[in-house]
Amino acid sequence: MIDLLHKANFDPYLNETFTVHSPVVGNQEVVLAELTEKNYPGQECFSLIFRGPKEPVMKQMIYTLTHPKMGEFQLFMVPVQYGKSDGIYYQAVFNRLLEK
Repeated sequence: MIDLLHKANFDPYLNETFTVHSPVVGNQEVVLAELTEKNYPGQECFSLIFRGPKEPVMKQMIYTLTHPKMGEFQLFMVPVQYGKSDGIYYQAVFNRLLEK
């Protein structure tokens, strides 16, 4: 699973729908709304921004996500923007050392 959690693996799925499986609020569909990247020598750093429905709000925690082509994986997601007219935004941040 760790092999598919790189920015390049998410690039083709920008603006596509993922399903978040939550033990608290049930299953919710979210859209991968933004990918950002800021790499440093020897590191891979990027974040994913997902847009979800206005309610219910998912608290920060590890969620299982599924996508028809990517399959199932887990992300630690944090709500980062409330009060937007188009939903609530959640972020997952990656910062890893690259092997030499």
